[in-house]
Amino acid sequence: MTHDFFLAIAVALAATLYASVGHGGASAYLAILTLAGRVRPEIAVTVLVMNVLVSSISWFRFRQARHFDLPLTAAFLLFSAPAAFVGGLLPISPRLFSLVLGCALVAAAARLLLPDPRPHVAARPQGKALWIAAAVLGTSLGLLSGLTGVGGGLYLSPLLLFLGWKDTKGAAGISSAFIAINSVTGIAGRLVRGEAFDPSLWPLVAAAVLGGLIGARYGASHATPITLRRLLGLVLLIAGAKLLFGGG
Repeated sequence: MTHDFFLAIAVALAATLYASVGHGGASAYLAILTLAGRVRPEIAVTVLVMNVLVSSISWFRFRQARHFDLPLTAAFLLFSAPAAFVGGLLPISPRLFSLVLGCALVAAAARLLLPDPRPHVAARPQGKALWIAAAVLGTSLGLLSGLTGVGGGLYLSPLLLFLGWKDTKGAAGISSAFIAINSVTGIAGRLVRGEAFDPSLWPLVAAAVLGGLIGARYGASHATPITLRRLLGLVLLIAGAKLLFGGG
């Protein structure tokens, strides 16, 4: 019981931090469950449900604060949503799941541990150039989302910043919608494949929602504390290393 309580606290804190930057927190939930010895391919549906709820709360808050670009978001989602569904359909062995998820967690850790890329001044691509970029990035991140149970926004937002297409809050607004929709289609693919929600994780879902409400409200008008981001990055790095080097 005590173990479950601290697990819920960790999930709530992770959701607070992730929601403050427009993300759903799936990579953190998977890292926490990995360190608790409870990660397995079958929990992906539950983690994606948590992702949908938290990222939807963030989406609402950032859109309300006018940090949302519908045309750019729609271009990415046109390719990422079907790819997430396909990723959710693909069967994956426990060992391959550990390897792919381990790589995703290490990449997510790098995103949190390294400084934010400073956007250079760049005109957003139009027409064919925009659709090519959306097709490549959207399809790749959507497939990763469905396959591993992460939303992909943790990788999309720094790309938007690096390319200079959006500032921090604008990238958060797009990422939150990207994560929510991809997670929904990823869930659909897994349900079609026969997976189901794990009812034993309901307390963690509730904790994630509570943290998401707090984080999204804060993040739409404030910056995220850098120290917390670095600590979370370290947790993701440890969990990713555990999966990659035989502990998962």
